[in-house]
Amino acid sequence: MTTKTVTIDEADRQLNKASEHLTNLKAKILDKGPGAVSAEELGDAAHAVEHARLTVQHAAEAAEAEAKRQRLARLQELKAEILDQAGDVDAALDAMRQIEQAAALLISTCSGRQKLIGKWTQALRAAGVPRYEAGGKIRTHVDGRTYGPATQLTDEHAGMGWTEATMGRGDTVHVDDRKLTQLSPGILIAAALERAARAAGYGIGHLAPIVEVQGHAQGAVDDPETWLRARY
Repeated sequence: MTTKTVTIDEADRQLNKASEHLTNLKAKILDKGPGAVSAEELGDAAHAVEHARLTVQHAAEAAEAEAKRQRLARLQELKAEILDQAGDVDAALDAMRQIEQAAALLISTCSGRQKLIGKWTQALRAAGVPRYEAGGKIRTHVDGRTYGPATQLTDEHAGMGWTEATMGRGDTVHVDDRKLTQLSPGILIAAALERAARAAGYGIGHLAPIVEVQGHAQGAVDDPETWLRARY
């Protein structure tokens, strides 16, 4: 036997029609007497009303079940979208570990250089290598002797020189055309992360408040090769 599911509106119409018919039969009995409507006819009308009520209930439950089914289907689609676009945790962990390893290398390298630069500066001074300042001013004593920083790196000192620390900068060792100065690995790491954020199409605000590059170090973000070659 095939069961037909009707809509709530259709079921309501059937109930209204059956209820109206039953009401009319009752009114007819009251108006014309019991012989105007048979017991069977009245019973059938009452059964029709009950059947219509059950039909309304069935239609409402069927509509609710269909609404739940459609909702679940939409949630399943959303779930699939989330899982597809959320990314893979293993890939994220692998990327994080690569950043961790690269950062560890920079920290180790920069921290080791800071100790070595101080050591090299002392060794150059002990060997009589003069302080170097490309734009330094040479002064002359009354006896004709000159004093002040070396303004050029010469073969006499193997093309080397040194510059003592100043506020905001540590000792610097000059070797030929290379300037080795102390660097904070945090600047390099922060600059790399800001460049990564830019490359990914996001602003540095997505990394705040952990990472921020300010002041002179902004050059490490805009042109890292030039900035680093002048200091490393």
